[in-house]
Amino acid sequence: MKFLLMNRNKRVAAIDYDTELNVITRIYELYNLDYAPLSIQNAVNNRAESELRVLNNWFKGRGIPSWRKDLEKMLGKLGVESTDELLNKAYALSLSDQYWIKEFDSPVEWKDINFFDNDFNYEGYLQVSLSSSEEGSTERPDLHSPNNTTDGMLQKGWIIEDGKRVLVKGSYEASREEPINEWLASEFCRRMGFEHCPYRIDISGGRLVSKCDLFVASDEEIITANDIFASEKKRGNISDIQHYINILEKHSVPNARENTENMILLDGVLMNTDRHLRNFGVIRNVETLQWVRTAPIFDTGEAMNCGQLTKDIHFSDGKGKLFSNTSKSFSSHLSVISDLSRFDTTALEGLVEEYRSVLLKYQPYTESSSERIEKLARGLSVRLTYLNNEVRKSVQKNQRPSVRNRLEALQSKNKTATSDKMAPTVNKNDIV
Repeated sequence: MKFLLMNRNKRVAAIDYDTELNVITRIYELYNLDYAPLSIQNAVNNRAESELRVLNNWFKGRGIPSWRKDLEKMLGKLGVESTDELLNKAYALSLSDQYWIKEFDSPVEWKDINFFDNDFNYEGYLQVSLSSSEEGSTERPDLHSPNNTTDGMLQKGWIIEDGKRVLVKGSYEASREEPINEWLASEFCRRMGFEHCPYRIDISGGRLVSKCDLFVASDEEIITANDIFASEKKRGNISDIQHYINILEKHSVPNARENTENMILLDGVLMNTDRHLRNFGVIRNVETLQWVRTAPIFDTGEAMNCGQLTKDIHFSDGKGKLFSNTSKSFSSHLSVISDLSRFDTTALEGLVEEYRSVLLKYQPYTESSSERIEKLARGLSVRLTYLNNEVRKSVQKNQRPSVRNRLEALQSKNKTATSDKMAPTVNKNDIV
């Protein structure tokens, strides 16, 4: 069946979409490539890539992944056989971008169906999304929902609170600590002045969850680092990080290096293991096509050893993702930051005590042992001490040239000021 792929009100492509197999079988025409997903633009610019294959991968990637926690139970309660089947239940709409599909001759307009401006039923879908039990309501949830296109392994769902779109996320690990880690990362960022998506902890259906407000406007989309990184060929003599920053700066993204390094520092300190290339990127205005800002820091739940048994928890070091390196030691994260001396770590004073109190407050929901809570609190203290030490080293390193220059200037001044051979010798300790 012939469909249109749309970006808000602009035609992107005419496609043939098999509604039974839920695949795109043909691209009839590309209308406005500049308004297409960046991955499609990358494929068009790379002759070795199949545009149809990339388009299908992009389209399927909009849906709920096959590794979502308790996926089979959720699909059964929704009354569908696969996550692909959900993609055409609500025009493939998402709250992460402005793309959608409709039958070629359909008069449907964006303003009438998008979920940024139009409310949706979410109670039943949220209950199904967060529940791990076999039991569920006999009434099927409304599938005209943005929850058909939520990425990631965590149980999650969009709701509406006070007119705002809010993402509710559960947990994946047995520790159930991800919501607390999202709060911790938010608090770390707030204190340090990092651009971030603020998370708060709540209880939903007796379960510990995190909540965050939608940070994409109705004329914006998230472009992931994965597509950005692939948009230009990397020269062999530069690092992955420099390659990424170069592309952002080419598009005049404000504070590209600073914000990217802030994210790397956060991950290195809190030992976040899941900063894959779809967990950060930039925000693009889909009308002007301008890359307006880096995406705020989000999705830091897989931190603080939350996937480890209590006996295996340690905070001396570990490994996480850093661009193409999927096993990068956390001790080397800070080494890629251009100037650690710019960070004021005094803002983090008292964070360990606040973290401990939050762990204790939600202990009835995580069922963490007192031993585990104390290990986590001490672990955060270890990580913050590590950060303080690294920042102090950077400050001292940056000060050395200044001290040396002042010393040489004073010595030169003394030599020329008098020919008296008894002129006092300048000692480094005399410099204040």
